[in-house]
Amino acid sequence: MTDDHRGQGEGSTLRLLMPQWQGGGNRPEYHLGGRLLAWLAPPSSAAFEEVPVDLRTEALAVESGIFAREVVLEQARAARRILERRRPDKVVVFGGECSVDFAPFAYLNERYDGDLALLWLDAHPDVATPEGDERNVNFHAMVLSALLGIGDPEFVAEVAKPIDPDRVLYAGLRAALDELENLQKRFAIFILNVPAGQVEKDSSAVLDWLRQTGASHVAVHFDLDVLEPSDFSSTFFHDPQGLRPQTAVRLLADVSREFDVVGLGIAEYVPHDAILLADMLRRLPIVGDA
Repeated sequence: MTDDHRGQGEGSTLRLLMPQWQGGGNRPEYHLGGRLLAWLAPPSSAAFEEVPVDLRTEALAVESGIFAREVVLEQARAARRILERRRPDKVVVFGGECSVDFAPFAYLNERYDGDLALLWLDAHPDVATPEGDERNVNFHAMVLSALLGIGDPEFVAEVAKPIDPDRVLYAGLRAALDELENLQKRFAIFILNVPAGQVEKDSSAVLDWLRQTGASHVAVHFDLDVLEPSDFSSTFFHDPQGLRPQTAVRLLADVSREFDVVGLGIAEYVPHDAILLADMLRRLPIVGDA
């Protein structure tokens, strides 16, 4: 896989490859998904950086309610160091599982002094907390709550300026809704959701909400499991009644025409066929060195 189609120079936009997998549990498949996303992306003159990601799968455990906590925390800090060194105006993130947006979105909200609206395209709300359901210990289910300033103290400390929950909107949310109910009960935080069916009609509900926030800048979390699985199945989760791919593209195009999109994180790509093929290639004779 060659990287010669990606710009390496300085610029106001940074492409950040973060093929992190530990935030999604012991699922190293997310690593290949992140790398393929970056490779598939169209050519760009934007600066490019890669966050170092530990590939060791052994000795990972739940720590303080979070799987592989120290690894995920250190990789978030590594991403932050890159962002602080580059100081980009805009960031495109290629994940990995969806907690890869943690450091970039925290950076952007600080960069624009809170003048940031967050559009969260996802089947899941991602607002769990470490002391919540013991069955849910993966940080990719906690990333948004941490950005709001809720959760593990060390992760929260990485968010210099927590995102205002009144400036967060879901689109396509349809699973794990109990997490959102718990957030409302425990912290009196209510985040609106525009169902996929409403977005299919037009983008007006999202655009109207963005106008009401008064924010000048928008960051978009695009978890690919927001898509309708009968159209796109290369994810771990396949909840029906999601966004059609063409609808997601149209929505983000409509948003970018009226607002300054300064962040776009694309995550949770699991290329099942490529993973199967990679495993086959590893075991075929004379293909590798083994």
